[in-house]
Amino acid sequence: MKIKKIPETELEIMQVIWANPTPITTTQIKHILEEERPWSQGALQSLLSRLIERGFLKGGMQGKNKTFEPLVSEKEYLAVESSSFLKKLRGSSITELVTTLYDSKAITEKDIEELDAFIESVKKDERK
Repeated sequence: MKIKKIPETELEIMQVIWANPTPITTTQIKHILEEERPWSQGALQSLLSRLIERGFLKGGMQGKNKTFEPLVSEKEYLAVESSSFLKKLRGSSITELVTTLYDSKAITEKDIEELDAFIESVKKDERK
């Protein structure tokens, strides 16, 4: 299955599902989402159905409750999103991207240190 980009609202739902133990019920999803803003039960059900149709979720039942489990992992989705984002930059380098993020204060010195540690770990793995 080719993973496609999903709209922001559906991604918000997927983030709740990825961040919590599954299967997760509609009620649990709604409760978590409503920590940020109110959600209509009908709208949530429609979006969950759409995510099932798109192959992101598997639906089930637990007693009288509808449940959901991810079929696409967060890591898989982020890989697709990142690749798509980098293609949109049309040749801009990763260094330019990080520089821009740093200059705009979108990432911190701590983020840079974590990135540096990650790069060093990749280099060590490649030397093995």
